[in-house]
Amino acid sequence: MRRGTRLHAEGQLEQALIAFENALAVAPASVQAASATATLLSALSRPDAAFRVLLSVESLLMEDADGAANLAIVAETCGDLARAHKAYQRALALHPAHLRSLNNLGLLAAAQSQWDLAIDYAERCVAVDRAEPSHLQNLSDFLAGARRYAQALVVLEAASQRFPEHRDITIRRVAVLAFHGELEKSRALAATLDGPAHDYLLSFVSPLLKPGEPKRLHSQALPLAYDPLPLFTSQAYEAMLTCDWRGNGKLSTVLRDSLDPTAGKGHQRDFRDAQFYGLTLGLAESELAQLHQGSRAAIASGLHRSVPTFKPGRKVGTRLGDTRIHVGLAVPSLGDPLQRRALQQQLALHNPQRFAIHVYACTPLPDLAHSEALCTYAASVVETAHLSDEELVGRVRLDQLDVFVDKAFFTFRPEVLASRIAPVQIPQPSWNGHHAHLLYDYILSDPFIHPDGLDLAPCGAVLRLPNTCWLAVHGDHPETARSLWAPGSLAAEALVLCSRFAPGTLDPQTFAAWMAILRGLPDAVLYLPGCNAAVAANLVREALAAGVDTTRLVFADADNQPPGGDRTRRPDLFLDPLRCSAAEGLEEALRMGVPAISCAGNAIASRMGGSMLQAAGLPDCVLDSPQAYVTEAAHLGRDAKARRRLQERLETVTPTAALFDVQARVGDWETAWAWMTERSRAGLPPVAFNLPPSPLHVPGVDK
Repeated sequence: MRRGTRLHAEGQLEQALIAFENALAVAPASVQAASATATLLSALSRPDAAFRVLLSVESLLMEDADGAANLAIVAETCGDLARAHKAYQRALALHPAHLRSLNNLGLLAAAQSQWDLAIDYAERCVAVDRAEPSHLQNLSDFLAGARRYAQALVVLEAASQRFPEHRDITIRRVAVLAFHGELEKSRALAATLDGPAHDYLLSFVSPLLKPGEPKRLHSQALPLAYDPLPLFTSQAYEAMLTCDWRGNGKLSTVLRDSLDPTAGKGHQRDFRDAQFYGLTLGLAESELAQLHQGSRAAIASGLHRSVPTFKPGRKVGTRLGDTRIHVGLAVPSLGDPLQRRALQQQLALHNPQRFAIHVYACTPLPDLAHSEALCTYAASVVETAHLSDEELVGRVRLDQLDVFVDKAFFTFRPEVLASRIAPVQIPQPSWNGHHAHLLYDYILSDPFIHPDGLDLAPCGAVLRLPNTCWLAVHGDHPETARSLWAPGSLAAEALVLCSRFAPGTLDPQTFAAWMAILRGLPDAVLYLPGCNAAVAANLVREALAAGVDTTRLVFADADNQPPGGDRTRRPDLFLDPLRCSAAEGLEEALRMGVPAISCAGNAIASRMGGSMLQAAGLPDCVLDSPQAYVTEAAHLGRDAKARRRLQERLETVTPTAALFDVQARVGDWETAWAWMTERSRAGLPPVAFNLPPSPLHVPGVDK
């Protein structure tokens, strides 16, 4: 052991390891020899071997706080979190103020978003050692993780009094001030930093700017200067993704203030995310339009000059006799099996003699098998996450598209769209009413979403399909049409209301309406599949605030399975959210014969559910106000015969309903693409148009 210690001190790690291993061979039960050997193995990047050595003396290590903590650290490194947690807890049982164990348990809890537990451990660390600034840093980080920004600021301001020169504490104060919406204070404190500290601030906040965005495989450049606004909005949007609406009021105020031209804040800011989150914030269409215009200017000003100028108008026949219309479909990810199957079904329905479909997917960790499964129906499948903006522009332009369709709602990079990758670019489906020509040329809609008599001038070129613009390819696969089935263990007399939505699309107004419905229907439960633990916790908090017993909310996902195992209970009524339709969830409910109600607002996103119900043959299930929506839900909840009549209507109309005539709806899309392409090739600008269900002659274009 003495020889190994000397060699270790001299930096001869391999030789020291041999000496310690020899000592361990002589005395296999020696905790000292095992610990020294494990330390060297860890230093030589062999943690699994170190773990095995420590396990050989586990019972002896667990008799000492330091020994248990050492075992826990190596177990954590090797991914055995259960054993690590047990060993840390043993260390605390032996020594309640054991700092390493308290600190590391706090970090483990934070990694699992168990913020209250993490905060408790951090507070205990501070109580044990008030002179160590890292404990205060951890406490502030955990409070910020819990979005308790005011408390985090109290901790950081006290820490800055004690450690005024501590850079990490100052940097955190700058960031948390921004998270809390105190933008001017954050900006002023950042201005006091010198050059190296300012650079460190940028590196610290850069990963926080888009926490919910899938990681691209190419590196992103740091911002050139600190700006607290995107830091605030990014964290606020992340909160909305978990239905944490506590900051919505401040976020709405900040976004509206940023549009004030008299304050000089509304020029050339990229608000692309606000155009989506603004739907559930309740921003007016005019405000969303301003956000769009500001984003358009910011994106245009930031385009790289290295991108070649777009040359529109591919001539027919330049692909060695290929006269088909080439259409690009941008999708969020092929990693989601539900979306992948829906896309495969859509591709199989397209006419390969008339259309060549190119798929562009931004799967963070792509699987070649997923792309190959689509190649039977697609002309090409390209994963884009590893490409820079310039590389992606160049790659898409190689396909010489006639029409580019963004099926990912603005998750396809606006910088790429602004560089022009096709003569015709459209979002499908559209959720906003304003799409300026820099990014999109048309809005695909239908007579319900944009009814007769509506002034279409502010909306641009609206092309109305004859039925619904929703393509119902998401809920008819036997493996995917089960998520709405509720647990069979629910009481037989319970009225089961349900909804399935993307958490980032649920708004407080909708949830308040649902709580009002539950208060009026004492025997009802609300089943919400697809809500993870964080979403469920936030909705439970909102239900408590609304005076509703939280046991009446039933959740189900991989982290939060419902009681009773198998889901065998068909819900009684589907509730479509108010501001942003559930769409896919609504489609699934209608397919399985569950009656549904929707409320038609003024925005495209709020009228999609009404469009689908109209096309499903249930126009009377579309309400015109939130009050009428709550009243109708209460009526249907009390009247089992009325619900049964709706179920019978669904069973009768579904086989022939326009919503589920998917081949015909694909034909509508193809007719729209062909009409747009012919106008584009003829040099005609986009124009609003009502598309009839049969092929048509484009005015001014010779066939």
